[in-house]
Amino acid sequence: MTPFQKIGLFAGITMATLVQSAPKEADIALNYANIVHAVYEDSLLNAQQLQQNIAQFLSKPSTEALSQTKASYRALRVSYQQSEVFRFDSENGHVTPGLESDGGPASIDDWEGQVNAWPLDEALIDYVSQGYEGEYNQPENIINQTKTLTVGTASVDVSQLTPALLASLNELGGAEANVTTGIHAIEFLLWGQDTQGTGPGAGNRPISDYFTQASQGSCTSGATVNESAAICQRRADYLTAAAQLLVDDLTTMTNEWTPNARQQKGTLGYDFLTRGDALARVLDSMGDLAVGELASERMKVAILFGSTEDEHDCFSDLTHVAIQNNAQGVVNAYTGKYIRRDGQILSGPSLSDLVRSKAPEVDRDLLAQLATISKQMQAISEAAENGKRFDQLVGGSAEDKALVLNAAESLVQLGEPLSNAVAPLLKLKTENFDPGTCPGKTQESCATEG
Repeated sequence: MTPFQKIGLFAGITMATLVQSAPKEADIALNYANIVHAVYEDSLLNAQQLQQNIAQFLSKPSTEALSQTKASYRALRVSYQQSEVFRFDSENGHVTPGLESDGGPASIDDWEGQVNAWPLDEALIDYVSQGYEGEYNQPENIINQTKTLTVGTASVDVSQLTPALLASLNELGGAEANVTTGIHAIEFLLWGQDTQGTGPGAGNRPISDYFTQASQGSCTSGATVNESAAICQRRADYLTAAAQLLVDDLTTMTNEWTPNARQQKGTLGYDFLTRGDALARVLDSMGDLAVGELASERMKVAILFGSTEDEHDCFSDLTHVAIQNNAQGVVNAYTGKYIRRDGQILSGPSLSDLVRSKAPEVDRDLLAQLATISKQMQAISEAAENGKRFDQLVGGSAEDKALVLNAAESLVQLGEPLSNAVAPLLKLKTENFDPGTCPGKTQESCATEG
């Protein structure tokens, strides 16, 4: 059973009922803020569980312990990916400049890169296969260098692998793909490089990569047997530091949206509720995630260019979980509903309620479009759970590729009713939705490769 079969991608839409009067915009915004807090809090709780599983695995490496850790990674993807619809604040002018003056984040956009940046050049972190074709191609990496790492003109002391050091190494040498923190760094350290291309199978990092004691066996780096356990200890230290930084970052964001924080000027929650553009922000965020980010960058680019490096969770082959929960976030934003990790349902006044009170046919059509997206995303999930993961769709038949491209096109088409029906109906000024790298249906329609 997949996470989406458990929580239901389309959960909440079918529960919609006709409202008798228009909900107040302030009530819609407050319900949305409650959902923001709940999604981040669930992500934090899942990250803490992941951190606990990592510690248990590192203390006594075993296949079972690694499997449990990977399961907690997957659970984190379910909750965190539903948060990405909240991201698009500063780029659309929906956050007040200067919020970082009190030490907190300036915006979700500003904060998010340290948590979920991708794709990452894994060769900067740890060993990769001989035929690796990333931009970073030096034999030295953060784990195998115990003193100083030099990248371009930058030389950094990497002797102590701490959360602060990993944060400082992000985009080292000015390369965006030099990602050293967050969910995908942890994913790589758990699974290792996926060398299967478009064939079946994810990364397969051996547990011996984490043998730090002679009694456990020989410390390895893939097929290489190391003379000492020093590099395995470095790898364990990196994973520990990355997990701590992830928990710290999610704690920071969760705290920005608590009921108490929303009463304090300078927090993201207070800013959202008091600016007066909350509904426009929700619409802009839905459009930017659905059209430019999810449909284009996370679905079309990989399929149209045949690039497994551009699938979102390329090490674990859990891309279907990631993109489905992005779609769930779009559904949540419109319906004002969220199903928490413990099964609790949060529900309140929503954009759907407001639109339905003014033009039931517009709401009906938009819900129908979301239902279509739901079914198409579920088809991708079912293919993955039945043995054909996203990277196999990348290298598959025209029918395989259509499975992804049709869902992407439905996401793109969501932009029209949001901008041309909902926004005018509610008298909201929205920005033009970012079309992403691939606004069309063919490789020729992509602006740039990858």
